[in-house]
Amino acid sequence: MPTVVAAAAAPAEAASPPPRIDRSFLVTRGTQAAVPGASVSECRSGSRLSVTTDNVNTYYRIVNVQAGSTVTDVTASVLVQKDMVDAMETGKNPTTFTWTSSATPSWSTPVREVSGTGSPVLYTNNGIQYYRYVSKLSTPVPAPVSGTITLPIIGWYSNCSTTLAGVSVNGRGSAVVNGTPLVNVGTYRQL
Repeated sequence: MPTVVAAAAAPAEAASPPPRIDRSFLVTRGTQAAVPGASVSECRSGSRLSVTTDNVNTYYRIVNVQAGSTVTDVTASVLVQKDMVDAMETGKNPTTFTWTSSATPSWSTPVREVSGTGSPVLYTNNGIQYYRYVSKLSTPVPAPVSGTITLPIIGWYSNCSTTLAGVSVNGRGSAVVNGTPLVNVGTYRQL
């Protein structure tokens, strides 16, 4: 009688982990940082926020990216406590809260997120409202190395104001990989 031999089922391929954002921004507040073009007296009586990465201790990466993937809409952002920004913009010597960027042209200068009607978008955490300042990656997405895309360094510096003493902030990143939005949200903390 003929013998029928069933082929052994091929072992299932190990499922690849999904892409995710791996991000650690250094968000600090100081009286005078090493900011390109800033004078020593500029922040003598105030405080400025800085958001930086160095791709050593602080970084912004997208990991588990498979060959042939499409990565678009890469953003980085920081949420800044609304009432402190409002106080800066309506105080005795009002100044619009702005960012400068030392990382251009890799990242656009962060701007306040607004709704379709033009009003600022508000985020709330633990009863505190925040404005979100968003930057977009302006240069092409770097090619993955071993499934990891290391994004260009970030260097953002706010203008100075004493109203920023004790400000609450939050960093985050987002991207779309193969049509799937990825978001990484940091912890809210006071500086």
